[in-house]
Amino acid sequence: MKAIRIGLFFLIATCLIQAGPASPEPVVFVASSPCDIIPRGMLSIPAEISCEFIKWRLALQRDPRNQLPTTYTLKYTYGMTKPSTMDFLNGGTSLEKTGKWVIRKEAGNREVFVLNPDTPEAAISFVRLDDKLLHLLDREGRLMIGHAGWSYTLNRK
Repeated sequence: MKAIRIGLFFLIATCLIQAGPASPEPVVFVASSPCDIIPRGMLSIPAEISCEFIKWRLALQRDPRNQLPTTYTLKYTYGMTKPSTMDFLNGGTSLEKTGKWVIRKEAGNREVFVLNPDTPEAAISFVRLDDKLLHLLDREGRLMIGHAGWSYTLNRK
């Protein structure tokens, strides 16, 4: 009887280990940024479309077993501002990008989060300022500079 209980215990333990822990909630960052030429290109926003600002919602997923980056979902809305509000005129245009992301370690312990690392022409990079802040980088890896109304810093939600 004792051998059966021990065998049953190992069978249940093996099943639980193989199932692994539940997928953790993604880490979410949000921001509003200017709709300048560089983010327009990164997000494939047509040049002929009127656009003053972009609202970003970036969700980063990690593997629960080892905390390595896995997938991302970037939801964004762009368009013209609705006067005297924080919203878009006519609701703006909302789109979504998904894919793989990685963390690159650079000189000076700088951590860069790269969306779509396997396709450089579609890559979007952010430098991790701390656990609560990411900042958009241009194609040369430099910090994007905002203005009085909006910045390129994403805040953890």
